[in-house]
Amino acid sequence: MNKFWYDTKPAAIELGIAERQLRKLRAEGILKKGQHYRFKNPTAAKPKYLWNIRAIALVLEGDQSAT
Repeated sequence: MNKFWYDTKPAAIELGIAERQLRKLRAEGILKKGQHYRFKNPTAAKPKYLWNIRAIALVLEGDQSAT
């Protein structure tokens, strides 16, 4: 696994934001599937996500080319 893909809680800690902020950014379409997050198990009834902290950090820093 790539060292930049984290489960929700560790990703939030590493990025210095709340877990709910990650979910909000995803729900608002700011974070893109495949680039910023992916499903840990796509067939699960309640999906869990893996987050690309490197790509998300660029978004949080305001780098528009990261979206």
